[in-house]
Amino acid sequence: MFIRQSERKFSIDIIGRNKDSLHGSRRLPLNSNISQKEKNLMKKDMITAEMIAPCGLDCSLCKRALAETNPCHGCLGDDENKPDFCSKQCGIILCQKRKDNGYEYCDECLDYPCEDVMEKENRYTSKYPLYESPKKNLQDIRKNGINQFLENERTQWACKDCGGVISVHTGICSECGKQYGAQVIQVNDDTWRIEDGMVRFFLLKGSEKALLIDTGMTIHHAKEIAAALTGLPVMLLNTHSDMDHIGCNEQFESFYMHPADEAHYRKSGKSGRIIPVQDGEEIDLGNRKLKIIHLPGHTPGSIAVLDISRRVLISGDPLQEHGRIFMFGEHRNMPDYVRSLEKLEKMTADFDEIWASHADIPIYPDCIHKLHDGAQNILDKKVNGHEADFYGQKIMVYDLGFTTFLCNV
Repeated sequence: MFIRQSERKFSIDIIGRNKDSLHGSRRLPLNSNISQKEKNLMKKDMITAEMIAPCGLDCSLCKRALAETNPCHGCLGDDENKPDFCSKQCGIILCQKRKDNGYEYCDECLDYPCEDVMEKENRYTSKYPLYESPKKNLQDIRKNGINQFLENERTQWACKDCGGVISVHTGICSECGKQYGAQVIQVNDDTWRIEDGMVRFFLLKGSEKALLIDTGMTIHHAKEIAAALTGLPVMLLNTHSDMDHIGCNEQFESFYMHPADEAHYRKSGKSGRIIPVQDGEEIDLGNRKLKIIHLPGHTPGSIAVLDISRRVLISGDPLQEHGRIFMFGEHRNMPDYVRSLEKLEKMTADFDEIWASHADIPIYPDCIHKLHDGAQNILDKKVNGHEADFYGQKIMVYDLGFTTFLCNV
């Protein structure tokens, strides 16, 4: 269930905090006859100064503040509908020094940022689907003023489809239910996958360090997510250099990549030092060895990662079921792709599952033979395709039923 914000009372007073009343001096009318445009404006106007916590967190984005029944009124509100942690355990709200000195925001204190503030900062910049930095919020308030900050928040956290408020905890619009941001899914005790829209990437934890395999496309804090989940030093490996796999590579000074993909990577304008990896090399995370398998074709330097003891192949883009395999553009090579599949067919005894970066997950080794035959039939002109326009580029589309190849004309 998702709250209909037009059915709640909330303030449109954005001049500053009203310390005598949670909801300020004006309330929006509960009128079912108002227009949709007016309703959308009302939804965003629940983001008010009194909903900004002392640490800088915007409480109006909390899933409890967006609850359909008994919504929380934020850190500065009454305790009636607050989660127990916020009302009874939060060191920031309970801070006696803040109360004694009348600090409105935590950054007025000489001890800022304290341990409690950093715990909140680390949690909200890494744990949840969407990125929210209490420290940055306070910096923006100091730099631009509370009014401009609130206007920016209303724009940033408004659903593009309906104008509802998006929850930082779930990434879900409170009005229409649309999902935003990355979803972190724990596969087992030391493995995670991060769903970032139409692409996914992976986090593997060993006893000594962790490895992030790709960095997605739309999120900007993959390294923080990985560090918070594992508590270990985090390295990065890219399966290849297409834009939807290198989204926040700039967070890393260096990363593993096959050198054949460096030229394509540099064209993206991304920085960082490439640590070259070659076919057959192993990376040891501490009691967890990973083997590099070079699979040219989709890109010259495409690689898969074999999680040896888990018998899982993390394949990048070359292997997909019910997806679209991009084989058009100057850096694609269909004959190389077919040879890579022939190579993988000889290795299927080493893995039981395949984790692809797109479409179905998991998929299984028998898909390799189907992909090989399909690609070879395209090369041999035994499959009928149709011409299509892909963002201004003419391509050939081959729908094989179990997957689709997008190829050069």
